[in-house]
Amino acid sequence: MMRPLQMSHVLSVLVLAAALSQCLGVAARAAPAESLSSLVARKAAILSGMHRKARKALVTAAQDEAFADYFHDHGEHHRHAAKQRIDSISLKVQSRFNVEEMCLIDVNGVELSRIVGDRIAHDLSADESGAVFFRPGMALEPRHTLVSPVYLSADADKWVVAYVTPILVGGQHGQGDAQKRALLHFEHGLDVYQEALAKGLADPNTVLLAVDEAGFVLFDSRAPIKVARTGQHTTQADYFERFELGGLNLEALRESLGGSGAASDMSGVVAADGRRYELAIARAEHWQLVAWRATEE
Repeated sequence: MMRPLQMSHVLSVLVLAAALSQCLGVAARAAPAESLSSLVARKAAILSGMHRKARKALVTAAQDEAFADYFHDHGEHHRHAAKQRIDSISLKVQSRFNVEEMCLIDVNGVELSRIVGDRIAHDLSADESGAVFFRPGMALEPRHTLVSPVYLSADADKWVVAYVTPILVGGQHGQGDAQKRALLHFEHGLDVYQEALAKGLADPNTVLLAVDEAGFVLFDSRAPIKVARTGQHTTQADYFERFELGGLNLEALRESLGGSGAASDMSGVVAADGRRYELAIARAEHWQLVAWRATEE
């Protein structure tokens, strides 16, 4: 049987625990939701970090001597050995950074090497010059990278974002000026960025979207957006909805907030379709991140 002193101690502990639980509950209920400006800035920083990591990985890989060796005229056997080294480099990058596809393309658009997933591809393309990243990639300065708009990858069979950097080669034995001889390129699936944007969204009353330069919604916190190829559908309109809020597109929303263009971050309250919305917009490479909450009339 429990003694009175012990009973008193137990009751005191229970009362204290109940009081603490109540205080914590009140604190949790009273915790303010993250500001929309903070949310879009935080998510834009995450995307920027992902782009920065991918850029560094690609540029670092491109400095390997195997790429220059491939273009030096030392005979077919030497070139074959250089290609094997390039394939090996690509597989290592794929393993470390989980890229969907990685390839080397010469200045005429001919594919010289490609890996898809963890496999070396042998059905190399004769002409990649029409790819969305090819011309702007060839215009890059040494050790610079391009982040492409999203496109449907024929190799990954999904919507992807590409990174490209030029391969510069000097004359034989280091003689002569360096020339652009190829592009090194890899792809990340759009779903990688969708997952990063979805992580840690705690407020059910807040909507977060990622909108590309064409006005298509690539991420929506309210529902998943599929990125895998479906049948013969190949256009963005087949997979993504155009952005609108209360009948306004993104440009009109920016104008309502007192700004124009897509470069600047902004926030405020807008009226659209008879409702009022608290709104914040932040730029992230080719995308704009848009967060909103409906407010009281």
